[in-house]
Amino acid sequence: MTARLFCLAFFSVACMFGAIQDAATGPLDNQRFICNTGYSVKDCVEEIALLKAALAAYPVERLGAWTWVLVKSADWKEILRSRGLNADSPAFSFPERRQTFLEEALFVPVPQRSRELLLIWNLPRPELLNLAVTHELGHCLCNDGSEANANLIGGDLRKGRSPECKAGARKEPRLEARLRPS
Repeated sequence: MTARLFCLAFFSVACMFGAIQDAATGPLDNQRFICNTGYSVKDCVEEIALLKAALAAYPVERLGAWTWVLVKSADWKEILRSRGLNADSPAFSFPERRQTFLEEALFVPVPQRSRELLLIWNLPRPELLNLAVTHELGHCLCNDGSEANANLIGGDLRKGRSPECKAGARKEPRLEARLRPS
């Protein structure tokens, strides 16, 4: 009986994510959206809709197939610390795996963490989401590990300009992008 319930639960979650994927059209066709453990179906769908809206303004089709993973804020800092990343960053990417991870507090209020991010970044949540998305796109579109270059490319994206990748961009097998406060 337990195996049957597990299969039913797994099938339900797979259907939910399938429905989320089928809803994508146009430039988001090659983008895959996933919510890490701890999300309800409702919260996952709502936060993915916010992410899709944020991505719609940018040339994400240039990424090709890409996975965007939303992670609960309760799990976020430990995930970053265990990888040696800046725990104040609300986003990071693994271009070699074609994945970008974004913290829940970029999408919805999370009592303590939202306040921390506001104090660190001095930006309201929608603007911080836009900054995080464009900064990570700066790393991933150009496969460039430079924080300065990612900031410049992100700024160009926010101004509606097509980003120009710097010659000699880093092409390391494990590029870990980190968003830093300005």
